[in-house]
Order: sequence, then structure tokens, then C-alpha cells
Amino acid sequence: MTFGEAIVGLTHFFDVTNFSFIPILVFFIVLAMFGSYVIQIHRLMEHMRVERALRLMFSHYFIIISINLGTVAFELIHSGEVNHYFASGLMIVSLIVFYVSIMANREYYKQNIKLNKNDILKMIIVFVVGIAIILIFISNLYSFLIGSLVITFGNFLVLLKKYKGCLSE
Repeated sequence: MTFGEAIVGLTHFFDVTNFSFIPILVFFIVLAMFGSYVIQIHRLMEHMRVERALRLMFSHYFIIISINLGTVAFELIHSGEVNHYFASGLMIVSLIVFYVSIMANREYYKQNIKLNKNDILKMIIVFVVGIAIILIFISNLYSFLIGSLVITFGNFLVLLKKYKGCLSE
């Protein structure tokens, strides 16, 4: 539901009379976050485990908060009357909280699935590159969006590769 609310909350980016790549980038950022969530929570996890799963429950609070923070960062950037450092920092924090929250649930993976050091290193590199793009070109909206897309799409690809690997086993 929160991803749907994020899309609805970001509809002001979409203007049919004035085409730009900004709404497409925003949509793909939210789509990549949703894809990461679906792969992590619905595909990699063992759903038949008998466990209290408190970590899973509490991580969802932070997932919802992070999606809402990302939406606020987008809206602040769109308004044009915001400090770029604040909006960029808010987006970076929201993405860090989102991915740490979904990665906190690794212990619920199916038995044949493990994130190895190489996977985690790839995710960290993607984060560093994305944050660098955002911060080096701090006042450029496209760099803000491309840096965010690098982070979200890169992490999505790492999780997708892990999911495809477990299918072939």
C-alpha cells in the first residue's frame, strides 16, 4: 500500500503537456524499490517457517517510514524551494533505512539462499556510487534522480541475481 501511496503522492511530477525524463526517473526509482522489496520479502524468504518473526514485523515499520521519507524528499525537490543538501540527505537516509530494513530480514531466507560477501560488497559499492553522484552534483535534479536510481536499481539487480540463482539450484 505504501508504494501505491508513494506513486499517487508523486503524480505532480507527471505533466502531459510538458514531457521530461524526470517523472520517468522518479517512477523507476519507486519501481526498483518495490522490486527489491518483492524479491526480498516474497521470493527469497521461507514463508512456512514457524517462528515469531519479530524482526520481520518491526523492519516493516522502518520500511514504511523510509518510503514516506523518500516521497517527502521527492516532493521537496519538486517544490524547488528547498535546500538541496537537506533533500539529498533525506533521500540518502531514506534509502539507507529502506535497504538496511529489508536486509535485516536475511535470516528468514530459504535454506539454500545466502547473501555472500561479494553480494554485500556490490550493494555497498552501488550505494557509494549513487551517493557520490547525488552529492557531487548537489544542485542538479537529474543527478539527484540518477544517483537515487543507481542505488535502487543496483540493489534490485543484486537481489534479482540472488533470486535467479536460487531458482537454478
